[in-house]
This record gives sequence, C-alpha cells and structure tokens, in this order.
Amino acid sequence: MFRLKQYLNAWSRHHRSGGFGIHSPYAYQFVRTVWRQQWPYYAYGGIHQLIETIKSSTNRQQRREMDLISEREARLLFRVTNFFNPGYILQIGAATGVESVAMLAVNSTSDLYLYDPQLEGNALAVRVLQSQLGRVECYNDVDVAANEFMENDDAPKMALVNMPVADAVLNRLLDEQCVLVLRNLNRNQEMARLFDACCGYMPMGQTYTNNKIAILNPNPKLQREDFLLWL
Repeated sequence: MFRLKQYLNAWSRHHRSGGFGIHSPYAYQFVRTVWRQQWPYYAYGGIHQLIETIKSSTNRQQRREMDLISEREARLLFRVTNFFNPGYILQIGAATGVESVAMLAVNSTSDLYLYDPQLEGNALAVRVLQSQLGRVECYNDVDVAANEFMENDDAPKMALVNMPVADAVLNRLLDEQCVLVLRNLNRNQEMARLFDACCGYMPMGQTYTNNKIAILNPNPKLQREDFLLWL
C-alpha cells in the first residue's frame, strides 16, 4: 500500500520539490536550499565513508535491523542541522550513531542529548560515537533527557526521533518551538502515527515529508502548512 501511494503521488511530490506551487517564501527557500540542495558540503565525504564502512561488514538484513540511515537521508539531516544551527540537539534512539556524527559535524560547539535505554548493548553505535563522546550526554530515561535538554533556553534546539516515544514528549518539544525530525515513517506504523499526531497538534508552522522522513518546524510566525515532497 505504501509503495502504491508513493507511486500515485510521485509527480506531485517531484513537482513541488522543485519549488513549484509553493507560495510561502520561507518554505520555498527551505525546499530549494535545504531539502533538495544539490551542491556538496564538506561533511559529505566523512558521512559517505562512515556508511560505506558499516555496509562493508554487514548484509542488507543486518543493516535494516540496525536501522542504518541511507546516505541521502544522512546528508539531508546534515543540511537541516546546518540550516537551523541548533546549539543543543536531542536524539531519541541511537540507531547506528551515523545520525549523531552527521548532526554534530555542523557546529563544533553544539551538544547532543542521547536517549537510548539499549545503548550499552549497541556495540556499533558505541564505537561510532567514540570520537564524539565529549559532546554527547547519554540517558536511559527520556523524560530526564528532555528536561535537561529543554533547560538550555539560550540557543535554537532540534530533536531527531529514530524510535517511538510518548506523544507528550513530542508535544512538549513542539510547544518549546523545537524543530523535530522523525525517521522511519514508512517502516514503523507508530512513527507514522506520531507524525500524524504532531501535525494535528501543531497550531502553526510547517512540515516537510516524503513519507519516510519528516521535518516539523513549529515556528509560530509561519502559517500552518504541510508539504509532501520528493527526496
């Protein structure tokens, strides 16, 4: 059903991803310079090498089970982080650690709050994060992680959600105007439900998605709009 839905709306998503039909100047800029930016960035080489190293020692089934982000999504995550330039990042679910490396590559002074109760058993993520441990604070309680993350009131904030979490956690982040990035919408029904719930909860702001990854910007200065795009 997901593949059929993607096929049926492919032309509309591709057309809008070029900026056509987007009337909001802010959304137009975001889609053209962040979502579909084609120029290379300095961090792309490191992201590519890291993902290829993981691929070389795993098979497709293993990569799916460990939630290895695609290089295309990892690059998008870097661009989104670069655009909003958060001083503090909350990550829910370590996955393979590639996302953390991509986000922290933007700003050498940013800090990451990582919630994952299974992190100690995730040898790959621990190994990938070794070079970043001085900037990563790890938690096994999502409420504690969110509370300490939100105490930093003096800088823009962004949160990456790799795994399901209580609606109340995401609602609180949206209330604090924290940019959210949700992954695995096509692979996890609960993640897709969370995205729909967040869209319904946001009174203002914009969302961008290809039904696999979604970016939610709850900026109260933006008119409430949702954009279905092609990546």
